[in-house]
Amino acid sequence: MEEKQKINKVYFILFIGIISVSFSAIFVRNTSAPSSIIAMYRMAITFLVFLPVALTKGQSEIKKLTVKDIFLCCLSGGFLALHFLTWITSLQYTSVASSTVLVGLQPIFTAIIGYVLYSEKLNKVSVVGLLIAIFGSSIMGISDFQIGEGYLYGDFLALLGGFFGALYIIMGRGIRKRVSTLTYGFVVYGSCALLFIIINILLNAPFFGYTLQDYAFFTAMALVCTVGGHTIFNWCLRYIEANKVSTAMLGEPVGATVLAILLLKEVPTFWQSISAMLILIGLYIFMTSAVKEHKLQKKTSMNIQNEG
Repeated sequence: MEEKQKINKVYFILFIGIISVSFSAIFVRNTSAPSSIIAMYRMAITFLVFLPVALTKGQSEIKKLTVKDIFLCCLSGGFLALHFLTWITSLQYTSVASSTVLVGLQPIFTAIIGYVLYSEKLNKVSVVGLLIAIFGSSIMGISDFQIGEGYLYGDFLALLGGFFGALYIIMGRGIRKRVSTLTYGFVVYGSCALLFIIINILLNAPFFGYTLQDYAFFTAMALVCTVGGHTIFNWCLRYIEANKVSTAMLGEPVGATVLAILLLKEVPTFWQSISAMLILIGLYIFMTSAVKEHKLQKKTSMNIQNEG
């Protein structure tokens, strides 16, 4: 009974994390700053939150990092920067619903890249889910193109955001086996923030002079969406399987769309709604199939160990 209550508590906290990240697109839409500035402040503030904890609790591990691990963490930070840059920019051209749903195709990109790089095969059910999601995204592209070419460009940027997010996850998959979440986040967020600082210097983008509302939303994105969202996901991974966390994260596009309707009065069109439903159904089939396959492989592995 006590174990069940603990798991229920984890899922409740996971639900809070989903709500937190759902606000990300809303915060972006309410800022007047360039995309690169928004992303820079989001990551810089997150890094500053991690800084005192990493330098106290993670200091010994940070000192032991090899040059290779630092390079890989920085590369991962680069992919994270590209993820935020393309996705945040997409919100200037397309709807919140289209952007969050399309960037949510990240698990599909992860599976495809994993297949190409590591020959990780997909079962038939996962392939069905993948095809449904791709079909849904194509409807999204066609319907948004009919609204205007700018919407299609925004959709393309959102897809790129999902692709770079997948590369970020794949990089982290290997690094996190030997580097703790705290140290990994410290280096990745720091390198990501530094990269955005360099990008904004090259773009000659003004670092200051924004409204108090802008700075408030920068801080909210860092604390609510990154620390209170993505950090919660990382915490939950200690208690429940990664596939379950990924499946739960499919609630983000739904949450973001509902918030956009309530706060921005941005109602999706009929075909956008149909497309979003197909993508979410496809992703749900894909991720739940992955969970079942993971459990089956784990059970088979345990049986082999017991027999040995």
